[in-house]
Amino acid sequence: MKKLFNILAISLPLMMTSSCGDFLEVEPQNIITIDQFWNEESDVESMVLGCYNRMQQGDVMRRMLVWGEFRSENIVSFGPSIEKDRDLDRLLKENITAMNGYTTWTGFYDVINRCNIIIEFAHKVAENDPSYTEGELKAHIAEATALRSLCYFYLIRTFRDVPYSEEALLDDGQTLAQPALPFAEVLKKLIASLEAVKDDAVSRYPETNTQKNYNSGRFTKVGIYALLCELYLWDKDYDNCIKMADYVIEQKTIRAQELDATEDWTLTNGYPLIKSRKTANGTTFGKAFTNIFVKGCSQEGILELVFDKNAGNSQISNDPVHYFYGNAADEASYVRASDYVGTDIKSSKPAVFLNKYDGRLYENIRFSRGGDPVSINKYVTSTEVSFGDPTTGTFYEKAYWGVKYPVHVDDKTHDKTSLNKSNFIIYRLTDIMLLKAEALTQKMSDADVMTDTDKAYRDKAFELVNAVNKRSILRTSFTSPTDTLQLSSFPNKSTITDLVYDERNRELMFEGKRYFDLVRRSQRDGNTDYLRSKAKNKSVENSSIVESQLQRMDAIYWPYNLEETRVNPYLVQNPAFGTGESSSFDNAAK
Repeated sequence: MKKLFNILAISLPLMMTSSCGDFLEVEPQNIITIDQFWNEESDVESMVLGCYNRMQQGDVMRRMLVWGEFRSENIVSFGPSIEKDRDLDRLLKENITAMNGYTTWTGFYDVINRCNIIIEFAHKVAENDPSYTEGELKAHIAEATALRSLCYFYLIRTFRDVPYSEEALLDDGQTLAQPALPFAEVLKKLIASLEAVKDDAVSRYPETNTQKNYNSGRFTKVGIYALLCELYLWDKDYDNCIKMADYVIEQKTIRAQELDATEDWTLTNGYPLIKSRKTANGTTFGKAFTNIFVKGCSQEGILELVFDKNAGNSQISNDPVHYFYGNAADEASYVRASDYVGTDIKSSKPAVFLNKYDGRLYENIRFSRGGDPVSINKYVTSTEVSFGDPTTGTFYEKAYWGVKYPVHVDDKTHDKTSLNKSNFIIYRLTDIMLLKAEALTQKMSDADVMTDTDKAYRDKAFELVNAVNKRSILRTSFTSPTDTLQLSSFPNKSTITDLVYDERNRELMFEGKRYFDLVRRSQRDGNTDYLRSKAKNKSVENSSIVESQLQRMDAIYWPYNLEETRVNPYLVQNPAFGTGESSSFDNAAK
């Protein structure tokens, strides 16, 4: 592996900030020696915040999106823009080799090593700084453990088997040259390490101006439980998955009650979801979307990378979203929604969204006046987004409604690349609700006729899915049977499982989740049938190629980058990709 991190000669960059002005804002400082640096609690805090800053950098964020979404049925190349990134164009067509720039993983191991350094050396500060309490020390170690686990989780979902180390590498002479550990072994290590620290994490930060967004902008106890919820699901430990989810849902419910945000929970089956309707009896919607995606750090937020929404070029911005998804009618994106998804607005038999009343269809995709999908994002010049009731007949006349990742404009004279201040959401409440729903379905038997126990699991899973679905319906009345899902349509384990996966795609589209969901299902099924049946829909022209390329289980993961196999001789290349030297390499992935 390449040089990862030199503690003796690194400068911590300016930390990420939030709309409150100084969230995670720490002045840069040069680290001369370990002994000089690790003296007080603020030194540890700076290192922890530096991990979040590193995750916000383009090389890491690009891969969070690409690895988790771009091989799914949702996304295809978009016009001439993709010519600027040939590696991206190739992978969207399932033409992936070990020379593709998106197979590099250095940024994730950089964060991992920073976390290892914190875990190893934070104890020294407790010896030097009497004001640094044992509780604060444990909280920092828990946070670093969670960040490290999250990075490893991205790696194993992408590459399956990866080198794993909890050792801090301190100078350029050290490299992580070791064999890759199997997926299941790494997964067990992540679960064990988080279980050991989950209750040491901060439960909740004070709601002060300087810490207003810490509760979803940093790993708290709820965030660690959310990560454990998904880890247990991949481990097929469904009881513990449900246990972790229940804790998250309970805490979010308590918080919503504290905020007196219990607005008409009857529309969401009693779950603390922000309602979409803007006023009690109004015909306009978009409240939930505005709070979750436009403003960010909503009551449903669990963990998100926070970007300052009141700063121009001086603060870090979410430029990967700009490059991939675009942000204005005159700035083309690199990718767009596939026709499979994008034509739902005109189709009498929609492929993904169940009917035209699902607001997520308009939130996710930007449409032109003629109804054709243009790209995934929209230029937003206000802090509020409104959606009309489609029954009025005027909804489709609005141009460019889709705004899944808003661009917050503070000064139009600035390069728009620097103005995308959308938070990148890693976990939010509906994600956890649907993970729990999936775990419930997997506790059912495979029998054609459900037992009473099966029905109980099915009914609870449906309740969760239906809560998420109903929140997004743009109707002033829910009395019509076409407005919501019907329990009778899902009479067995197979159909309710498919519903959960479909709802996750509708709810979390373009958030870096879909392809990982398909991989998880392939792991559980022991074949790629379901994954291939979905992925081939992304392109009519390339459907046979995509389906053929993804027949082998090995092929649903990624190859190790060719350079990594040269630096680490212990790595054994994924057999689905041969040597990886069959095409030219242009280092377009940055």
